[in-house]
Amino acid sequence: MTNRTETFTDSKHFRLNQVAEGVYAAISVPGTGSVGNAAIIDLGDSTLVVDTFTTIEAAEDLQAAAIELTGKPVSYVINTHWHSDHTSGNQVFIPGAQIISTSITREIMATFGKDRLARHLADPEPIYRAMDELDEKIQQETDEKLKREMQWENASDSEYMNMLPNLVYTLPTITFDGQMTIHGSSRTVQLITYGGGHTQSDAFLYLPEEKIAVMGDLVLSKHHPVMMYANPNAWLNILERVEALGVETIIPGHGEVCSMKELHEVKGYINDIVALVAEAVHSKKSIDDLVVPQAYQDWYFTTYFKSNLKRVYDWITESPGSTPFNREKE
Repeated sequence: MTNRTETFTDSKHFRLNQVAEGVYAAISVPGTGSVGNAAIIDLGDSTLVVDTFTTIEAAEDLQAAAIELTGKPVSYVINTHWHSDHTSGNQVFIPGAQIISTSITREIMATFGKDRLARHLADPEPIYRAMDELDEKIQQETDEKLKREMQWENASDSEYMNMLPNLVYTLPTITFDGQMTIHGSSRTVQLITYGGGHTQSDAFLYLPEEKIAVMGDLVLSKHHPVMMYANPNAWLNILERVEALGVETIIPGHGEVCSMKELHEVKGYINDIVALVAEAVHSKKSIDDLVVPQAYQDWYFTTYFKSNLKRVYDWITESPGSTPFNREKE
């Protein structure tokens, strides 16, 4: 395999990792304008990008890398889900590229996403206040790992706010439900959705010949899964269906390129969080007293642990019986 990543001048926002011939992972550098990972796929006669980062500058670097690595402009952009660290750079790739997502993802972006951006533009002060409050917590934090993560979070938020006045919220131009196939001259890729687990609708890209999957935030490597909009049972069901595809290599939404081992770890995390909260509910204990299990203490996105507990608590109490042992009911 000829490694072409050396041909691209490094971006401060990501590191390139050649996963296979013509398949590249753009791994986010913490504390920059990327936040999430992206991918570049050479289809032979065209180029495809998966997800577009949080800021315009990061997306511009991604576009430059794609052109330099493949020798062609980007023709397709996939948004795996609606979160801003996977979609805010969309504007960089039009009008040359078609932007593709699930129907539900586009609907959420066209409503909630656009409304949220309008609020940010009309009144950015709440975000600046939150950043100031986090900065105060950083000064007091004694856990060096958590302190570093909080610093990264504020640095990324700062890049987002600096870019905000120039952001043109750009919606997908093509939508699909179920599965969509793109045939290039040298490879075929499958866009697949099994519904929503991490968000209300999650898609991933599968390269059947190479057995590589670009999973968006359905799989994170050594990061706490983000469960703010999650349905734990649906997420577990999706991951079980991905297992059946025979995937060998995963480009995750966050963290390093990994394998099915990390997918299994995400399944374990979701089951563990649900079990922890279910036990607390059963014992009438406060979820505020729950601490990060030993297995996940070295994972990043530590600040999401508490919000994950709250989301699972709401899910359990709103839908009694919704545990991993009752998945067939959903």
